Amino acid sequence: NVLAWTKREIGAFFSFNMISELPKEDNTQLFCINVGGDARYLPPPKDFNPSLIDLDDWLDVAVLFGAKYAVLTAQHCSGFSMWPTDVSGSTGFDYKYGIKYSPLMDGKYDVVKAFIDSCKKRNVAPGLYYSLNQNFYLNVAGGLVMNSSLYPGQEHVSQELYNKIALAQMTELWSNYGELSELWFDGGCIPGLEEAIGELSNKLQPHAVYFGGCSAANNLRWVGTESGEPHYPIWSTAMATSHGCHYGSGDPAGNTFCPAETDTTLQQFGKWFYRKNVGYRNVDTLKTIYMKSVGQNTNLLLNVAANSSGLIPDIARNIYKGFGDWVQLCFGAPVAKTAGKGYSFTLHLNKSAMISKVVVSEDQSNGEMVTRFNITATALDGLIHPLVTNGQSIGNKFIADLGQPQMVVTVTLTITTAYDTPNITDFSIYECKE
Repeated sequence: NVLAWTKREIGAFFSFNMISELPKEDNTQLFCINVGGDARYLPPPKDFNPSLIDLDDWLDVAVLFGAKYAVLTAQHCSGFSMWPTDVSGSTGFDYKYGIKYSPLMDGKYDVVKAFIDSCKKRNVAPGLYYSLNQNFYLNVAGGLVMNSSLYPGQEHVSQELYNKIALAQMTELWSNYGELSELWFDGGCIPGLEEAIGELSNKLQPHAVYFGGCSAANNLRWVGTESGEPHYPIWSTAMATSHGCHYGSGDPAGNTFCPAETDTTLQQFGKWFYRKNVGYRNVDTLKTIYMKSVGQNTNLLLNVAANSSGLIPDIARNIYKGFGDWVQLCFGAPVAKTAGKGYSFTLHLNKSAMISKVVVSEDQSNGEMVTRFNITATALDGLIHPLVTNGQSIGNKFIADLGQPQMVVTVTLTITTAYDTPNITDFSIYECKE
């Protein structure tokens, strides 16, 4: 399950919730208590009315940049549910903050269902983000009900009741929409509910991977930065925690297979939800992000933010397309490639060729094996030139950017240390015209 996820490499993260409908609010963390939020009110459900929303169009944008999986914010910090939640029968609480009480299609539109359907049509694996730790509607921060005065729109619940509501809503999301590829928990589990959440997820979504913990298996980890540019080396293994693993670059001696995900924004300044006056990073920046995420053994989860009408602006769409076109142009057709088991591999060219990228992937079915390697090239003059010296992690994919293109006649991968005989699934070279 986790291996299948690593091979998808690029995902789309759709940030859209009540905060999207408040374009005059600069703080997109407004409802995230104790983590940047400073809200003094809760907008009523009637304020959620993205009248032009089109999930098919959203997924078309994801396909433009090569996303093989996608994650939707089914519920974010405000507590607004993007599906018609009804947990009154199991909890006794009438949850009135969600799409069911909005004017969008008279409360009959289910954004989560539309998202899942659009994913399936495009063979994109769907995942869901559920705000377990933050719920402004119910005055929850860090998974705990706050002992503070309520602002207009908030409702008071006990900790016991909130726990029941959260479990009931996750049961809805994980039962009613088919198989999910990824379950996203921002900030981890509710203290004391780890076992219950793990059991529920393992029962209802046994093939999903879990970002942020809450499960004893199939875990991913945060790479440690939202810049999109983590530091090499990044390992597929890390040290286990009680419900997940330690975030960051990982550990070659780690005791659990827990690959990293690099989540980052297209908008500048780390803005996850659309703001008109916030600019976009350009295609060249996305190229660098790709090389430092996918090219350093992590998946790339790239944010997509629709505006308050539910539309993805054309300027963003064009950047996504430019990025996707570059990936295909650069890595679509190798100059030469090979694969196999062993410690040394050489690509012999019939004639010299100009290259600027080298790709190496290893089979991780039994874990990440390679811990040290070098890559060299033989030039036309017969001299051997180092391309990568003292390389460390390979994992799902390592991409060497040579900077200036080089004319070569052979390229050799030499693995100097590994836990067992490596199975190299891809050793290839690319011209990659920019």
